[in-house]
Amino acid sequence: MKRRRGQAVVEFALIAPMVFLMVFAMIYGGFMFMEYLHYSNAVRTVARQIAVSDKTGTELQKLIDGKKIWLENLWENEASVRLYKPTVTITSESTDVEVIVTFEMADSTYNSLPNLLKSESSFGVGFPPKKINALQYSMKLENNS
Repeated sequence: MKRRRGQAVVEFALIAPMVFLMVFAMIYGGFMFMEYLHYSNAVRTVARQIAVSDKTGTELQKLIDGKKIWLENLWENEASVRLYKPTVTITSESTDVEVIVTFEMADSTYNSLPNLLKSESSFGVGFPPKKINALQYSMKLENNS
C-alpha cells in the first residue's frame, strides 16, 4: 500500500509544475489582454475626440500632438508589461482622422533574448516579435461632413 502512495506523490511532483504554470499563464494572459483592451479603448476615444472636435489648422495639430503624447504616457504609466514601447501616429486628412499604434521592443531588450528566439537566426522562432502593428482606428471628421 505504501508503494502506491509513493507513486501518487511522484506523479503529482511531475504534473503539478505544468498545471501551475498553465494556470498562472492564463491569469497573466488575462491581465495582458485586459491592458490591451484598456489601451485600445483609449486609442478609440482619442480618435473620436479628434473626429468630433471643431478645431482646424494649428489648433487641430496642437490637439493631435497633445493626444499623441497622452497615449504614449498612458502606456508608460499603466502597463505592467513594458517590453514594448508604443509609437503613436495620428494623421488628419481632409475627411478622416487615423490613429495607428505600433509597439516596438527596445533594442537592448531584444538583444538580451536568447538567439533561438530571434527571427534573424537560422532556426529562430521569431517570438516575441520585435515590432507589432497593434491598433488602427479611422474615423470620419465630423466638422467636414
